[in-house]
Amino acid sequence: MKRRLLLYAWCTVVSLLAFTCSREYPATAPYVPPVQPTNPGSLPPQTQPTPPQKRLFLANDKIRVGIDLNMGGAINYLAEAGTSENMINNNDLGRQLQTSLYAGPYPYSVNGKNPVEQWKYLGWNPVQTGDFYNNPAQVVSYQQSDNQLYVKTVPLIWPLLNEPADCVMEHWLSTQDNTVHVRCRITVNRRDTTHYEARTQETPCVYVNSPWYRMVLYTGMQPFTNGTVSEYTDQNIVTRYATENWVALLNKEGRGVGLYRSGEFRYRTAGFGQPGVGGEFDVTSTYTNSDSFIQIDHNGVYEYEYTLILGTVSDIRQFVYAQPRPATGPNFRFTQDRQGWYYSNVRDRGWPISNELAINWQRTDTTRSDFRVVSPMVYWRAADVSTIYIQGAFTTKATSIRLTWRKPEDPDFYGIDTRYVDVPITGDGQFRTYSVNLTGRPGWDGVITQISLNTAPDQRQFEKGSLARIRSITATRP
Repeated sequence: MKRRLLLYAWCTVVSLLAFTCSREYPATAPYVPPVQPTNPGSLPPQTQPTPPQKRLFLANDKIRVGIDLNMGGAINYLAEAGTSENMINNNDLGRQLQTSLYAGPYPYSVNGKNPVEQWKYLGWNPVQTGDFYNNPAQVVSYQQSDNQLYVKTVPLIWPLLNEPADCVMEHWLSTQDNTVHVRCRITVNRRDTTHYEARTQETPCVYVNSPWYRMVLYTGMQPFTNGTVSEYTDQNIVTRYATENWVALLNKEGRGVGLYRSGEFRYRTAGFGQPGVGGEFDVTSTYTNSDSFIQIDHNGVYEYEYTLILGTVSDIRQFVYAQPRPATGPNFRFTQDRQGWYYSNVRDRGWPISNELAINWQRTDTTRSDFRVVSPMVYWRAADVSTIYIQGAFTTKATSIRLTWRKPEDPDFYGIDTRYVDVPITGDGQFRTYSVNLTGRPGWDGVITQISLNTAPDQRQFEKGSLARIRSITATRP
């Protein structure tokens, strides 16, 4: 079975909060019942034997990485040169180092197939490697050169029996020194055109064997200064705010693999079973993922990149510190995509994105008190961002919108005076640049981790039929 999902059983309703949940939703999202704790012995049988290995490798004098064509082309082998000890856990077809997506509906049934009961609230869940029943995903094509692997995969829906997902995943891998760089493109072609709430994705998920039980990352407020890292060995599933954009899974000697994504601040960590004990095909393992929210469209195209760095924390930081630094303030220009923004109880006009976010500025579900348009996680020093410029056109009878922010100590967006400012707007549908002066505003201090746009309570009466077209949100005037 897909053992990572046992983690989800540990969560309660509290897990809907943004830093502590298993499968997160914005606080205003509809409640989805959590997966109930299960006994693995009570699950339906995994009807297929584990497929034989069909690996392709890239290697140099520092690392060796392998994908398996009988596991959807996912990475199922990773080792430092000079050792044959594989870091990657291959207990079932839900492990490995791979891409896994999530969207509605909950539960998801198709072609007369219903999800296995224990995982039915995962919804639409394409998994690069295969499904719960041990059926491997189909590799459509692949190519190998001296220093690159390419694989194109039709993933399977994890909780359904041998059901191809209505999307395609492409991965490009290359090696350099002690690193593996991976680029992924996901093309979605769902017949179901319903707009579903954004969810956090596994882009990618990483399962390593239990000897790599030390979960290490920098969570301090002085990133890129070689500050003291944080280390965890507990089994709890926790979403961490990683201010240097990396997380590492290390063994007792301090060596292992780091996962780096440029501009990514959300990483999830967890463990299964006894730390430090177990091999490649054992249940025990250690887990991390890059955990950003993505708004999945029925016809969307999504790309992301990551780098695996083998070695020590020093080796990982040496690579990360040589990369371009993340933005120190808002620089969101919605020319071709949403720039990591997503929605709760509101929707835009869908994919493709062309020079603006065209948002129906009203609640999708009027029984819920609010809606929210939400940025990705960030690390900004408030002192560096004195003004935010919103370039937008509003067609509405409302006279203001609300800009809200979060800080590291906030588990969610708070509607308190020190976390928002109401921005006067003109609702005639004409583009303007709205200047939001934040200098000296109470609560706009220290580190800012996220911003969002919504309506003030006294403006909700004007929602019906409203439209917001937003071209950019920046720290400099467009």
